[in-house]
Parts: sequence; structure tokens; C-alpha cells
Amino acid sequence: MTKLKAFTWGYWGWGSEAEHFVRAVDFLEKKRGFLPPIFVDLRFARGGRAANFKGTSFRDIVGNRRYAWMPQLGNQRIKSKKGKPIQIADPGAAEGLLDLILDKAKTRRRIIMFCACEEPILKMDDGFPGCHRVEVATLLLRAARKRGLTLEMSEWPGETPTSVRVKANHMQEKALSRHARYIPIGSTDARRPPSLAVLGWGSRVRFDTPQAQWTVVSGPPSIGKNSWRLQVVHDGMFTGKGAAAAARKRGASLLKIGYGPRSTSR
Repeated sequence: MTKLKAFTWGYWGWGSEAEHFVRAVDFLEKKRGFLPPIFVDLRFARGGRAANFKGTSFRDIVGNRRYAWMPQLGNQRIKSKKGKPIQIADPGAAEGLLDLILDKAKTRRRIIMFCACEEPILKMDDGFPGCHRVEVATLLLRAARKRGLTLEMSEWPGETPTSVRVKANHMQEKALSRHARYIPIGSTDARRPPSLAVLGWGSRVRFDTPQAQWTVVSGPPSIGKNSWRLQVVHDGMFTGKGAAAAARKRGASLLKIGYGPRSTSR
């Protein structure tokens, strides 16, 4: 059987810019040969302050046919406020989510399951996952193994990390010289997202200027001041001799802690 692939995602930072994110997702999935994906909301409750994710706001953006709310796979710890930090309301509901992945695969649509958390860390210092979507992904992989299915889970966009070289413009040079966490990479007015906005986690981008070179390890894109921005991961900016090797090592470490692919074969 064809290998199934699904994605996890945290909408942290996209509170008022969800439409731009959805356009970028649809663009990349089309480029990969797939139809626009289905978004599965894993939140136990749909509150919070993020404008585009309050109540049914995100459903209204993508449309009913591309949205499913599964509170049974939410973290009920936010209600109980006691016990383990991750408490999936109904772990057995992962079987239903796997059924949805299988059903949509027939029409070349894939699933992006999401919550608010910024980081999908596999294991924190206390031994628990850093976000409940990581635990849901684990339940899905377990369910797929029982059925003899091949499934891969990746944090969006799920691309293989790559190495890119860019001639930095003035705005980028200014941001890099300040060791900014966000580097401008293109206007939101463009019809399609910039290529740097769909790099896989842990990719290495070398920005060249006549005076210096910076190599950064990339995280997810975001929007700020009408511009697409490339996020530099914490401790992910390097200059001088050995910058490429240091960036490669930092990128590899990201994949190991939860940003890279996990599959039924591992």
C-alpha cells in the first residue's frame, strides 16, 4: 500500500494571519501533487486570544469541508488542572483520525492536525511530551502499526532539510547584523509564498553580503509587518569558520527532538 503521510502543526504566531498560512499550505501541497489538505483541530476547547482561531473562526477561513474538530483528542488537563501534563481525553479516537487519513488519501488529500503550542518536543525534562499533538501522533502511529499500515508523521511542512545560499538584501543584512530571530524574506502581496517560506525544519540558509556571511538554521515562517519572515531557531545563527558544520549539527538535533519525521517503521 502507498505510504501515508500526515502532519502536525502549531498555530502559535499565526493568530491574525491564518489566511496567509493556508495559501502557503495549499501552494506547497499542489506543488507536491496533492489537493488542499484537511485541517483537524485537536484542541479540547476552542478559546484563547488568537483572532483567527477563536471558536469557529479557522473553520470559516478554510471552509466546512476542510475542517474537523476532534476535542476527544484534546488535552483534558486544561479542564482538570491536575495530574499528568498530557491527558488525551479519548485515546481510542485516534482510530477515527486514522480512518479519516485513509479516506482522504483516496482523493489525494492529506491531514494537518493542529493545536496552539509552538514547539512539538517529544520529551521534556520531566519525561512527558512538550505538546499533546506529539502524543496524538504517537497514538496514530501505534494504531497504524496494528493495522499493518505505513504511516509517517512530520511537523509541517515536513520537507527534508536542505542547504540554500542567498545574496542578502539590505533588510536581511540589517536583521542578521542584529542577530534578529526573524529575517524578512518577501512581501505578503506576492501571489505565491517565497521559496524560503516552505523549507523543512533544520534547513541551513547562508546569507551572503560583501562584508560577511551568516548561516542560519531555519524554523517555520511567519508574517510580520506585511512581510514573510524566516524564523531562526534558538542558537541557530553562525558566522565565520565552521559555520556550515555547526549549522548542520544544530539542524540535525532539531529533527531528533520532535521536528523530524516519525514513522511506523521506527
